[in-house]
Amino acid sequence: MIDDKQNLSVQIDIQWNDALARYKDRYFVLKTNFWRDFYPEQLDYQIKRSELNQILSINYKPGALLQFEITPSNIKTIPIEKFDRYYGGAIPITPTIGRFYPRGMLEGVEDCFKMDNRPFRILEKTDKTLKVDLNHPLGTFPIKLTATISDVFDANQQNGGRCNDIAETITDNGPGLQNLMAEKAFDFTQGMPFSRKIENDDTQFYEAIDSTLPVVDQVSIEQLSQFYSDNLQGKINILDLMAGRNSYLPKNLGNLNITGLSLKEQDLQANAALSQYTVHDLNQQPELPFVDQQFDAVLCAFSVEYMTQPIAVFKEVARILKPGGVFLISFSDRFYDKKAIALWDDLHTFERMGIVLEYFRQSDQFENLYSESIRGLIRHEDDPFVNKTVHSCPMFMLSGQRKS
Repeated sequence: MIDDKQNLSVQIDIQWNDALARYKDRYFVLKTNFWRDFYPEQLDYQIKRSELNQILSINYKPGALLQFEITPSNIKTIPIEKFDRYYGGAIPITPTIGRFYPRGMLEGVEDCFKMDNRPFRILEKTDKTLKVDLNHPLGTFPIKLTATISDVFDANQQNGGRCNDIAETITDNGPGLQNLMAEKAFDFTQGMPFSRKIENDDTQFYEAIDSTLPVVDQVSIEQLSQFYSDNLQGKINILDLMAGRNSYLPKNLGNLNITGLSLKEQDLQANAALSQYTVHDLNQQPELPFVDQQFDAVLCAFSVEYMTQPIAVFKEVARILKPGGVFLISFSDRFYDKKAIALWDDLHTFERMGIVLEYFRQSDQFENLYSESIRGLIRHEDDPFVNKTVHSCPMFMLSGQRKS
């Protein structure tokens, strides 16, 4: 059993689902303890009686894990002028159906104040009104929580520190913002969502990039490799879409026939995992140079944020996938902002998972949609940036299965 005075590291997963997708967020709580931090009652009871590496599981009813009351009165129709279009800057913000915004943008609305960063979502819009949902984005879902103590430190190392509410830590500032709306799709067509800061030739831009530098740290790469291991068993013919110098595939998958596609031939030549490759610019030509139902799986790592014609690409991916084949997409919070689409740069990191899920949905070719996020891991001690940023890059991973 765990001593009340011991320090712990705990992996906590929360899972929920709706009619459109399944969702999972994994958060690593490091050096927590019971004399300083507050745990949800059921979790507090179980974790104090558990052993190292024992998996605990608790099912919470809708709203039971959250800090805010979930109530129908938090869905309001307000005059559109109460939406502060110049919140935080001189460039006007156009309210968009499906988007989340901080409550501080709402002027004169009950239970909202200027510096309030709690999210609200726009459900409907007319020329004069907005229908908004002020409830927590996880509020209507039953949540399955699993927890595992991954490390225990010596007792009596009580060095102070801020008190943490663990329920708040794992549910605020992200989880739920990736949720799809059931009734209406996210309207991402307003303005110029697929423009970039630099619209010059992509080939020239990426030729100047030193692609020998890793996109993310090694711990994040290990999480991606595990995601591939979980989803590619039995898959042989694989397309690495917008490939780089590394395909991040684990060795336990055996012999694979991997095709790479990218506009930078130098990277394709350096990728030892590839069996063959094709030089192709998706933004210039979203049509893929492959026959129907050629692949068991398609991968796209750290690149979806650069697609300027994503729906066309997703439809093409479905065309070249065998029925039941999977499309696996991953990204982190690091990207070339000059070449990422404007919409991507504008979204919360968890909302970016939501826009990728919208790509899947609006292509109308995929089912069994899934999103997974991993946060809070520590970099390896030999990581060159461990003294600058102790935490590993967060990972966001999604999958969709080609309809039969």
